[in-house]
Amino acid sequence: MRTLSSQSSMHTLLILGLGLSGTLFAQQATVAVMTKVKGNVEVRHGGSDASYNVVKAGELLNDKDFIRTGANAFAVLIYLDDKSMVKLKGNTNLGIRGKRVGKGLEKNLEITGGTVRAVVSKQRRGEFSVTSPTTVASVKGTSFWMITNSQTGDAVYNEEGVVQLTNLASGDVLDLLANQTCLSTPDGSLTVSATIASDIPVDEDDTGDVPQELRIIMMGPDGQEKVLIINYN
Repeated sequence: MRTLSSQSSMHTLLILGLGLSGTLFAQQATVAVMTKVKGNVEVRHGGSDASYNVVKAGELLNDKDFIRTGANAFAVLIYLDDKSMVKLKGNTNLGIRGKRVGKGLEKNLEITGGTVRAVVSKQRRGEFSVTSPTTVASVKGTSFWMITNSQTGDAVYNEEGVVQLTNLASGDVLDLLANQTCLSTPDGSLTVSATIASDIPVDEDDTGDVPQELRIIMMGPDGQEKVLIINYN
């Protein structure tokens, strides 16, 4: 059970089930929410002609939004259909994609540079993938890091589950297992080795994994900003 409340009106509703399909997810373009922001983090809503604006925790994210983080910044977003979580470290550029598949989303992150960690819930509907200029990483439920450099390629550190990697230059495909690292390069190679713990990026989120409470900023019919609090019990 979840508790959904509006801070501005102090009105509380009880909602059964796990998804947000009856409320926020009913909005076609809305796919995720930013749950944590540290440092300079900006979002571009809409197409490439739109301008960047500072993003804050609780802001909703739509299909085709683009996020960029400054040096030493950090951000966390959660997809609304299943609470799959994405963490962005500093100097990361990431496009958000979410295509409706029944009551779920087919998710794709487009990273042009930087470092992300994906903590992916088991995908019952659709798929979850991360696409860089060099590699496509497809998962059904796992946790992994991906460091992307447009010149040298990608380093993927798989923490659990299986990540299927496809090198876009060669078309080569492999399954990356837990505690394995793969280097995927623009010349088409995929090189796997045992993960060295000290090579894994530091997770700056000290609150653990998926939060038990989400705070979402929405605009009410009166034009006033409202904060919805969703508690997962």
